[in-house]
Amino acid sequence: MKKILLSLAVASLAAVFASCGSSKTVVDNKNNSGVNPFGEVYEVPCTVYDTDTDFAATGIFRGSMNQKGELLKLALQNAQEQVRMKIKHAYKGMVSNYSQTIGNNQGNDIERKVTMAGDQIIDAVVNDTRAVCQRFGAVGEDGHIECYVAIQISKVDLSEKVSNAVNDVLSEDEKMRIGFNEMKYREQMNKSFEQYKSEN
Repeated sequence: MKKILLSLAVASLAAVFASCGSSKTVVDNKNNSGVNPFGEVYEVPCTVYDTDTDFAATGIFRGSMNQKGELLKLALQNAQEQVRMKIKHAYKGMVSNYSQTIGNNQGNDIERKVTMAGDQIIDAVVNDTRAVCQRFGAVGEDGHIECYVAIQISKVDLSEKVSNAVNDVLSEDEKMRIGFNEMKYREQMNKSFEQYKSEN
């Protein structure tokens, strides 16, 4: 009889403890596929990406809601600096590959001329860039807003302008010395710019 009473007491206590436990809800991942374990995330407005045909960047700047014009200008400058770095990186890699065929000291001087001519055109094109998208975020408690500006630059147009500038800056003697051909140079630049997208 003692064994039966002891068994009933243990079973009763187990039932009491089980019913008094916390009521945790198990999350079913199948039903909550949209829940992010890292908290709330959002997509940045005016998001653009490099493509085979365009260099692209989104600039962001935060400031007073009373200075929207200034915020637009600063966000545009931010985007321009991002895209300028991408283009110059891709261009310098292309010039370096192209100049491996030159090899001598005169070639190094020519490489400098080619690089400078390209950099000047790249700077001019980037500085003349206009926004393809502009958005403002909501006004925060501090009275500040975020401004988003996206820009895109055509790789083909840029290659044409740079190769024209390089062709103009080199003398006929320099062109012969390095075997410069404007169309081949442009094609190599286009290929380098396209590869930049897939590698970065």
